[in-house]
Amino acid sequence: MDVPVTIKDIARELGVAHSTVSRAIHDDPRISRETKQRVLEAVARLGYRPNAAARGLVSRRMQAVGLVIPGVADMFYGRIVDGVDRAAYEAGFGLSLYLTHGERRRELDALAQVSERRVDGLIVMARRIPKKVLLDLARQDIPLVLLEPQVLGLGIDSVRVDNRDGAYKAVRYLLDLGHRRIGFIAGPKGQRESQERWQGYRQALAEAGLSYQPELVQPGDYTEAGGASAVQRWLQLPPARRPTAIFASNDRSAIGAVTALQAAGVPVPQEISVMGYDDITAAAYSRPAITTMRQPIEEMGATAARLLIDRLVKRREFGYQEVLLKAELVVRESTARVSEPLEWERAEVPGA
Repeated sequence: MDVPVTIKDIARELGVAHSTVSRAIHDDPRISRETKQRVLEAVARLGYRPNAAARGLVSRRMQAVGLVIPGVADMFYGRIVDGVDRAAYEAGFGLSLYLTHGERRRELDALAQVSERRVDGLIVMARRIPKKVLLDLARQDIPLVLLEPQVLGLGIDSVRVDNRDGAYKAVRYLLDLGHRRIGFIAGPKGQRESQERWQGYRQALAEAGLSYQPELVQPGDYTEAGGASAVQRWLQLPPARRPTAIFASNDRSAIGAVTALQAAGVPVPQEISVMGYDDITAAAYSRPAITTMRQPIEEMGATAARLLIDRLVKRREFGYQEVLLKAELVVRESTARVSEPLEWERAEVPGA
């Protein structure tokens, strides 16, 4: 096994003090540009790697950030992790994952890690952490960034997507295709982004002069099974009262909706169009491929990591940033212009 190269080895190679090498590596302004260049060339040539543990003892930093997230099996969360990891690695930081599976106890346990200095700061994507706990951590100057926070305006760095705007654009697209009976599969109750997508749905309908019809809104839970259950309830309605298009709060619900429609012999999009939200990988490979609103998922994670590392490295103590990202429309095969109703269907629709 090769013996690791040390700062003293580089100093001996260059004939300088080891303190000079250390200062050059850390970009100390007291070291001339020429000396820094010589040191960096020797670092690359000899394959020097800094000892993270020793560096942490000196700087009181572990060069690691933590990510508190419900899980990684879901493709959405997996891509968040990928974005955080890439940005952290580029900045020279390691990443520690704390999977909570949506359990409040595990979310609170994860927050304790930064208090115990096992990581330098935390990116938190959690549903059940009380507002008071987050504010207490912020008052202790513990570096935090919130991803899709459930409560806004806490004075803590955060990154989120404009869900209301994304849902509004989705429904506007279906309206432009001629659809007027647009169903909505909601997300879990109590989640801010679910509420915002419902608000965007209602806003688009109101601006089009369409009244809100509760029978066109079905509960959901962001799963394929939830999407399929919503469709099964709609199919119990007379044909003229069914939606001609469905906007699902996420792609997994949309995929479940398409599966249920196909199982019932209802062609998509010829009879009913279906649209999702997120643009997970599976949406592009479904049959038909799912039209969706693309969330900048990896960008969300990377932006959160950069915000946190910027606060750590630059020791930014004052002010906070709330980054608002936008979703964009991705048109695929699961949506089409509304088909003309048959004569018997037209007669059943009030006002037709």
